[in-house]
Amino acid sequence: MNVFETLARSARHWPARTAIIDAGGPLDYQSLWREVEALRLQLDRLDVRAGQGIGVRARNGRAFVIGALAALGCGAVIMPIHHQMKPDEVSDLLAQAPLCAILDDGSGPAQPGKTVPLENPGGNGLRFTRLDNDQPPLAPGIADAAFVRFTSGTTGAAKGVVLTHRDVLERTHAANSGLGLTGADKILWVLPMAYHFYVSIILYLEVGATVIVSADYLAGSLLDTAAKHQATFLYITPMHVRMMISDQSGRSLPPSLRRVMSVSAKLHPQSALDFLTKYQVPVAQGYGIIEVGLPIQNIAEAVEHPEAIGRPVASFAAKIVNESVNPLPDGQTGQLAVRGPGMFSGYLNPPRARAEVLHDGWFLTGDLAHRDSGGRIVLDGRTTSVIHVAGHKVFPEEVAAVLDHHPAVLRSRVSARPHPQMGEAIHADVQLRPGQAAATVEDILAFCRRRLSSQKVPASLAIVAEISTTSSGKVRHG
Repeated sequence: MNVFETLARSARHWPARTAIIDAGGPLDYQSLWREVEALRLQLDRLDVRAGQGIGVRARNGRAFVIGALAALGCGAVIMPIHHQMKPDEVSDLLAQAPLCAILDDGSGPAQPGKTVPLENPGGNGLRFTRLDNDQPPLAPGIADAAFVRFTSGTTGAAKGVVLTHRDVLERTHAANSGLGLTGADKILWVLPMAYHFYVSIILYLEVGATVIVSADYLAGSLLDTAAKHQATFLYITPMHVRMMISDQSGRSLPPSLRRVMSVSAKLHPQSALDFLTKYQVPVAQGYGIIEVGLPIQNIAEAVEHPEAIGRPVASFAAKIVNESVNPLPDGQTGQLAVRGPGMFSGYLNPPRARAEVLHDGWFLTGDLAHRDSGGRIVLDGRTTSVIHVAGHKVFPEEVAAVLDHHPAVLRSRVSARPHPQMGEAIHADVQLRPGQAAATVEDILAFCRRRLSSQKVPASLAIVAEISTTSSGKVRHG
């Protein structure tokens, strides 16, 4: 089982069918395959080998797809990197996951290293930067590793989640048992490929669908693009749902678009109802998690029960457990546990195999939920401190670490506040060091903007007289 081969099969079966529509126009499956194969041969000549870690950093579009698949075709382990990450953030990633090289489209600062020109017959604009050719395999303990992506897991500490080719293909097949996507579908895409490529984009290419890349995430762009290309499926977050509800242009979704799925965070039931009223299209919730995939979906009951994330798809199982990992009855809130095909193979650093993480085959998600009287799963909250900002998961510990690095800041406390469009917004309180009263809110926010991606910069910040701490010196929250 190899992810690279999925595109080869699709190109053989549907050579003239459109694979991607982006800023460069439409690209059919045969042409996409030729560009991927041309880049794969170049990477082979550049001595990219099986097991090596290759970063892929590009905007949404063909460049990301071509770079990722070409590196996979060489047997490399790819680590997607969001193009808006700042240099310090990328450096932190590389310290935990040493890469041999980075493929990027120039949308972010180049990493220190030797940049090699690439031939780009299709104009994808990718460049290759060699970082260290002597790096050992990125995930030596996991055979056939394909992807590494960093997430917080359930503790707030960054973990590199390792997926094999088999993991990815098993979870895409399981996800599609609920989604039911085919080659007739045209998916309007707005989420970061860096965070969703390993399941969503691969699934779309595997079934021969068309990926329509939106120019941006604004409601007007989504509505215009959906109508222009007669999209059939929209995969978004609660933030996008709220923005589309607020649109006052009078534009509607085309009749072709009959399915919308919201992921990344809990969708408020009223948002689902308002969207249905405005566009006459139901919003189904999907529960996705990097370690597992998209194991729970609410498609059939989205209208009647918009509050639920649904039921496990075929081959998956879910249960609600207490702190002793014992099942709880319907109606009681506990931690959501899932098991099924395509679960991750392990963590990167420190190395931990899947068997060491699971509890009798179950993965504890860190999310709190309950089953209603009809057996549907409803999310209630989180066991972790993650903040959901515009579809991105932001960890307050990371933001606080940057704030605390400011020379005028003694300590900081980061929390979430409700936001009508973004879902949640980041708020920070900071206590200044003695003698630093001249520091201003704007000074501190500017410091953050230079070091953090835009979604991680606090939306509001207050300078306070004191931030209380525990006896051990830890900041008190709440």
